[in-house]
Amino acid sequence: MTEAAEAVPEDLEFLRAKLRDLKTQARTDLEQLRRDRDKMREYKTIRDEHNKEVRSLIESVKAEREERDRINAEIIEAKDKRTAIHAQLKSVYDEIRELRGRIVGSPSTDQRRMMRTVEELEWRQQTEQLTMDEERRIVEEIAKIEAQLVKIGQEKEKQDRISELRRLARRLKDEATEAHQKVLTLSEQSQVHHQEVVRIRPQLEQYKKSADAAHQNFVEWLKKVKDGETKLKDLRTQIDDIHSKIRKQMVDKRETEKVDRRAQQREQEKERADVAVEKMQSGKRLTFDEFILAQRVVSDDKKRPRRKPSEESAGAPENVDEDEAAFEESLEEPDEEPLTEDHVEEEKQ
Repeated sequence: MTEAAEAVPEDLEFLRAKLRDLKTQARTDLEQLRRDRDKMREYKTIRDEHNKEVRSLIESVKAEREERDRINAEIIEAKDKRTAIHAQLKSVYDEIRELRGRIVGSPSTDQRRMMRTVEELEWRQQTEQLTMDEERRIVEEIAKIEAQLVKIGQEKEKQDRISELRRLARRLKDEATEAHQKVLTLSEQSQVHHQEVVRIRPQLEQYKKSADAAHQNFVEWLKKVKDGETKLKDLRTQIDDIHSKIRKQMVDKRETEKVDRRAQQREQEKERADVAVEKMQSGKRLTFDEFILAQRVVSDDKKRPRRKPSEESAGAPENVDEDEAAFEESLEEPDEEPLTEDHVEEEKQ
């Protein structure tokens, strides 16, 4: 064995020990990374669930507000209608008061009294013997009363107009009451939707805070996961580097051992050949193998050109097997193989 070959095991043991330490550390870090990733996913799930609740509550608030606003628009319309009716009703009452102020006496009573007076005067005019002055006075009185009856007829028209206005006022009051009742009903409905918005808002704020807190925790654990992945990636690089060094050491060791074995084999063959030649030259009995070996040596000596003593003593280095690729494929890997789980490519959330 050469000194280089004797130094290899010590280097290999050092590398293998370091490899075991790195793998132990990598397994520990991998388990920690998995725990950190589970925690990160836990907060992500909480955040996503709370954000889902937030979106749902926002939609609920939006729907309640839209319905409330629609009802409020109807309330405004009903109030406008009620206000318009009240204005029309006030105008009707003002006209009624004006007509009442212009009516003198009771048209129906005065009319009946005056008509009886006219009938009496006409009866006197027809039945009594009157002087010219009396006749003239009766005619004038009848004309005066008839003029008053015309005015009374006008008062009757006012009364009829007042009655018509009163009927209109009653109808308007019914419409105003209906509009007011609609305002009250719609106001109650609007209040229901408003109270629902008020009820939902604290839940919405609470879910927002919870989602924000979960997101903050998710970000913190995500940083831990990324740091863990970076650390594990560095360990993987170191492990792969040591594996490469171990493989190189093993290849070098095997090549050195192979060279040593070939040199030893050549030395042993030379010794057996020298013994066989010596036996043949001394006339001793040879085995068949010894005879073949001695003949080969003698034949090789005849074919080989004589070299100078310096060349013979120097010797030529033996070439290694050129089929290195095939040989490397047959090399056994070190006991410590790289981690099989691709820990640096696990899903990132």
